[in-house]
Amino acid sequence: MIGVRVDIDTVRDARMLPTTLELLESHGIRASFFVTTGLDETYRNFRHYLNPMKFMAGNTLRRYGFSMFSGLLTRKDVQSSKELNMILEHGHELGLHGYNHYEWMNHLDNKSREEISCWISKGCELFEKAFGYYPECFAAPGFKTNAVFPEVLDGFGFRYSSDFMGVKPFYPDLFGIKLRTRQVPVSLAIGEHNDHEALKLLREQVASGYAVFYFHPSFEPLFRKSLMENALCCISGAIPLGEQV
Repeated sequence: MIGVRVDIDTVRDARMLPTTLELLESHGIRASFFVTTGLDETYRNFRHYLNPMKFMAGNTLRRYGFSMFSGLLTRKDVQSSKELNMILEHGHELGLHGYNHYEWMNHLDNKSREEISCWISKGCELFEKAFGYYPECFAAPGFKTNAVFPEVLDGFGFRYSSDFMGVKPFYPDLFGIKLRTRQVPVSLAIGEHNDHEALKLLREQVASGYAVFYFHPSFEPLFRKSLMENALCCISGAIPLGEQV
């Protein structure tokens, strides 16, 4: 299985979609996109970057700065962004990336089985209202899960989910019971490595027969375009994960 996962976490991610779609089309790639639902509250992460030097260092400003400002100014539900329709128009897969990305990332550990189920239900409802169909696949925001999440996920009938990092698809095992929702893990967070290391890892994974890397439209295609071009060359012609499950 060789493919690409693209996460739409914020309104800014949605607005930057044209660059990503053009890049994928130039390499003949159809990807799997996952959009979060609910209000873009990225700006609430400001407290993590109260140290100005830390905020300005590395990729933090470029990855999160513009998204925080955008979310604060627009106060908009991510799934209502008009640019998202382009994903389906270009023949890509579109699935659900949870409900309220900020809350999921910061408070999932404190949520009960029932509360997690309500979050996913709300996400499905908003997704279906925005796009006219029930989501067939799911990806937990920030790969954030807990002990009861996989079992809760089974109640929603997704064809597959992508909630973990890993090197091959699997079915979660809960106390010796094999769950029903197949996991298609991400094998490479491509933006977290320098160009040389990222491409080396990607080529090794492609050679092994399993490579799924992910990125965000508001970061890698804009600020690491050379890396993206070379990475997409390695998997030219790839198709959505849902067509390979």
